[in-house]
Amino acid sequence: MTNSTTSSESDDWIDSEEVKAILEEHLDETDYQIFKALNENGRISDTELGDQVGLSRTAARRRRENLQSEGIIDILAVIVLQEADLAYADVRVSFSTDTTQREVDEFIDDLLEDELIYEVSEYLGSDDLLLRTWHASLHELKGYISERLRGTPTVEQYEISPIVKTKKAWQKVMDNNET
Repeated sequence: MTNSTTSSESDDWIDSEEVKAILEEHLDETDYQIFKALNENGRISDTELGDQVGLSRTAARRRRENLQSEGIIDILAVIVLQEADLAYADVRVSFSTDTTQREVDEFIDDLLEDELIYEVSEYLGSDDLLLRTWHASLHELKGYISERLRGTPTVEQYEISPIVKTKKAWQKVMDNNET
């Protein structure tokens, strides 16, 4: 990551002052433009990327590779579940109070291997985990989650919240032609 942009040059690179204040410590204007271009099209060539952000092909490639190696950006493919007409849901999980940290870690490690769970996030508060999961239908999703979590000594309770429609994900406004 290069922080060669001065604050006067970067005054308008993000519309939101709050977002700008958060990101300025991690990304400069060019890095953010690279992120936005890759978010629009992760398969963009380095030549096209350089043209979009005002850099040579080599400079664009170096900055992209640097952002990737630092773990700041990751180029990945995502199945847009609603466009594929698949069911998906958030599942909030609370652990049993007598569960040990080792049992929690083993439970989470097991979840990380599950291809029908695409996100596992630890929470503070009344819930301990958020799982984001998908399946062919809501009926199958409910059965899968029930089979996966019910009777597990680590889990005290869980709540499934089916997602009806996603308006924005991965910094992209979703194509919402349907109502």
